[in-house]
Amino acid sequence: MPTVTSKSRPKAAAAKSKTAAPKRWNNALETREEINEKKRLALIRTAGSAFKARGFHKTSLDDVAAALNVTKPTLYYYVDGKEDLLFRCHQHALDLGEQAFEFAKEGTTGLDRLQRMLKRYIELMTDDFAAYSLLSDLNDLSEAHRTAVQKRRRAFDTVFRGFISEGINDGSIRNCEPMLVVAWFMGAVNAIPRWFDAKGKLTGEDVANIYTDLVTRGLQS
Repeated sequence: MPTVTSKSRPKAAAAKSKTAAPKRWNNALETREEINEKKRLALIRTAGSAFKARGFHKTSLDDVAAALNVTKPTLYYYVDGKEDLLFRCHQHALDLGEQAFEFAKEGTTGLDRLQRMLKRYIELMTDDFAAYSLLSDLNDLSEAHRTAVQKRRRAFDTVFRGFISEGINDGSIRNCEPMLVVAWFMGAVNAIPRWFDAKGKLTGEDVANIYTDLVTRGLQS
């Protein structure tokens, strides 16, 4: 067994102390990073709601700040301006798609994966006014932001087409043209924020079930 010298003891003790240090309040308190992330999300959702109600060009950062009961300069801690805020709404809506994709991975067939992703995406979208970005004109974004959004949208389009091709190969989806099918149902899905009312007769889950059922009936073999 190696001998621990007096010189090595402090270093070893320090290392042990560092790794074994107790977590304050047993991690019951949120970190600054978590708090800031919640503030960013509140900003994005509030902006999305305001953009939907009044339109992007008729909504100012002062309007958003007033809705959050904060000062306009406070917003610049999280965004560079109104265009950057719209871009973050787009990014957040695409993040919802990422969450739906993760949920879809557990599907067993191409049709099953398509159903899971579509249903989950609609549920998330109808629960989040940041989805207003699906209705906004990409020309309102800077060229760099527009390119970034288009790139991510194409990636999702590829995912949906992949599920359909997989379903055709495994027999769960009848023979069809994936590109046209995705254009068909995503055109309808992306229009949901235009008419959906969270206080209306149908819940987001209702809409998700109806749309998924219609797509399934049209595609299943």
